[in-house]
Amino acid sequence: KRTGILTDVTVFSFHAVKNLTTAEGGAVCLNLPVPFNNQAIYEYLCIKSLHGQNKDALQKTQSGKWRYDIVEAGYKYNMTDIQAAIGVIEIDRYDTLILERRRQIFNQYSNFFNKKSWALLPDVKTSDKETSYHVYTLRIRNFTEMQRDAVIQAVFNAGVAVNVHFIPLPMMSFYRGLGYDISHYPVAFSNYEREISLPVYFDLTDAQVDTVCNVVSEAVETVLNIQA
Repeated sequence: KRTGILTDVTVFSFHAVKNLTTAEGGAVCLNLPVPFNNQAIYEYLCIKSLHGQNKDALQKTQSGKWRYDIVEAGYKYNMTDIQAAIGVIEIDRYDTLILERRRQIFNQYSNFFNKKSWALLPDVKTSDKETSYHVYTLRIRNFTEMQRDAVIQAVFNAGVAVNVHFIPLPMMSFYRGLGYDISHYPVAFSNYEREISLPVYFDLTDAQVDTVCNVVSEAVETVLNIQA
């Protein structure tokens, strides 16, 4: 089953860094049970996203259908036609090209880091679910936040860009201001402080993946040796 049918409402992001992108934008999938009227809610969302217009541009081009109405103030957050056209193509090639290439990159990372005793690899497939291969979250056993940050800096110095997914919300200023304290979330902090996200995108070559593996491995082992 696809993610979009597992819940009553699913919201997707098609931002540029996502597996399936339209450069910017997203989608809302409705799968609401009776007595909800999915079509009525869909039409309401369309009106809300089109400045309160009760017809979109395509509908107004139909014979005799030019007249439209504004039924509320509304907003402007509909996807552009150009973005939608990109999305249609991306959907068509998602399973056979995009997802497959990302899976290959994940496998290449796993085959390399599986040989490292300090590496904790992400779970990608179980008996009942499989990742979307969006972010390769490499964790380092018994690492501190300071050590992880030193590795990231060394990796950047070598010309490779990595990231961290994600900084826990209780560490953000807004949530700290609401009284949240990261010390109350030790599991989240433990995962955060030893995690490095490795690059995964369609045009990443095997040679570039090898470079990432070698640079990250060298940086981690240098920090571990320094600490030892």
